[in-house]
Amino acid sequence: MVFHLLLAMGVVGLVFGFAGLLPGLIAALLMGTLLVWVDVGRPRGELRGIHRGSGRGSGECDWTWRESPGSPWRSVRLECDYLGPWLVGLRLDGRRLWLWPDSSDRDALRALRRELVSLS
Repeated sequence: MVFHLLLAMGVVGLVFGFAGLLPGLIAALLMGTLLVWVDVGRPRGELRGIHRGSGRGSGECDWTWRESPGSPWRSVRLECDYLGPWLVGLRLDGRRLWLWPDSSDRDALRALRRELVSLS
């Protein structure tokens, strides 16, 4: 979110500098509205896979989701429709989620990819 805010401030600054006060205020209003819209629509929570049957990597996993640490887990349907080297595209009950797994350690990332490739 901080990155988006900095980009929006840069755009507004350029509009102020080149177009003047009124277009700059309009750009600030539009960028602020866009940032709030993007932030409100973003799903937040935790996803958990529970293995059943023959173990890890078998594709037999029950996926659960919770909105916050105190809320109860609920069953969800998870699909992986893009599994790239730096970006993972998921559908959680039909909602689009993009995952940037680069902040994970190597073993956890390998285990995640093993589970997601069975969903592809």
